[in-house]
Amino acid sequence: MISMKFIREHEKEIRETVEKRKSKFDIDKLMANEKMLRELNTKLQEEQHALNKGSMDIANAKKLGKDSTNVNELASRKKSIAALQAQANEVNKELEMLLWNLPCILKDDVPVGNSENENVELRKYGSAEKRIEKGHDEILQEMNLLDVENAAKVAGSRFFYMKGDLALLEQALIRFGIDSIIKKGYTLVAPPLMIRKKYFMGAAPLDTFKDAMYKVSETGEIRNDADYEHMEEELYMIGTAEHAIAAMHAEQVFKGSELPLRYVGISQSFRREAGSHGKDTKGIFRVHQFNKIEQFIFAKQEDSWNYLEELVRNEEEIMKALGIPYRVIELCSADTGLQVAKTYDLEAHMPSQGKYRELGSHSNCTDWQSMRLDIKYDSNNERKYVHTLNGTAMPVQRTIAVLIENYYENGRVKIPDVLVPYMNGKRFLDGLKT
Repeated sequence: MISMKFIREHEKEIRETVEKRKSKFDIDKLMANEKMLRELNTKLQEEQHALNKGSMDIANAKKLGKDSTNVNELASRKKSIAALQAQANEVNKELEMLLWNLPCILKDDVPVGNSENENVELRKYGSAEKRIEKGHDEILQEMNLLDVENAAKVAGSRFFYMKGDLALLEQALIRFGIDSIIKKGYTLVAPPLMIRKKYFMGAAPLDTFKDAMYKVSETGEIRNDADYEHMEEELYMIGTAEHAIAAMHAEQVFKGSELPLRYVGISQSFRREAGSHGKDTKGIFRVHQFNKIEQFIFAKQEDSWNYLEELVRNEEEIMKALGIPYRVIELCSADTGLQVAKTYDLEAHMPSQGKYRELGSHSNCTDWQSMRLDIKYDSNNERKYVHTLNGTAMPVQRTIAVLIENYYENGRVKIPDVLVPYMNGKRFLDGLKT
């Protein structure tokens, strides 16, 4: 858990970060609560000492056969201790939540901005001139490869059935994406799809994700309510393999020589997408269940910024191989996630919309996750918190949507050359007869 020692040592940087982020985080309240808790604990110690002394005086008086006049005073002191303890517990609870939700200190060179409109474009690849009238959803439904109507009947909105060549394309993309990353020395991980609350909170700010994540009780009941204090052992469906991989080494200490650890996770991901009504409701670009290939690195502090650039390059290489036009942007301070020091997004061109849409996100969380998950490494007789980095390699459903639109021509969808071997030699998607 993050300590007040860290807060005091980095108070200036924290205040600057809160201001740059346009955050509502109350650093003054955190400092005031910590001071109040120290004062309450001092009073508790004094009262407990007085209670112990009074109890001893009564015991000694009884041994001497004398009456004690301190009984009522002790009863009053016990009530005072109980009240102080209750107050200290409440202050401590609030302090812990403030510490848990403390924003990650931004890297100095993150552009300062008030909204996503001030994100900075760094580079582009490919042409973004192509336009089509139909979106990927209409194309795939006409080919009878995508069924959202029956999925809505069975599971609700933003679910889908993929059939025939489309289901095969999904598997082809997964294998191509995995092969592209593991050849760079990353270890493939298929993580649990549910994790405990304390580990979820260590990987992501729970308040930020409370409208996005599904919560599952021990009896298997899906809880979509906002009661996130219900049970410590309730499980959360992961929104990305990042969450489970970050927690995989919780409470561990590495040798410096063991780092970096590079992982590539493949998992289904689950997001409620509450509050996103009206955004990409058609097709499979924004759905509740999807496959995702995620990169994750545990690194020494002095090396982590080089690995952030590596994560971005890895996804860029995949998108170039697939022939997808994209751009890379750096998020401004107000658009950077609470747990992140710096983020690059990769956005792909969508011909039906004539705009770029997010296809991947790459972040250095520095020690935000490792402090909460207690992951350290030995460095010159000193223990330091590791830096954790995550980066999308491929959001499979979004990649399919982008591929369909960019490779649709004259009523057919061409398969990118790099995927042909994974598609049993097929070079075009074949529709199904209705």
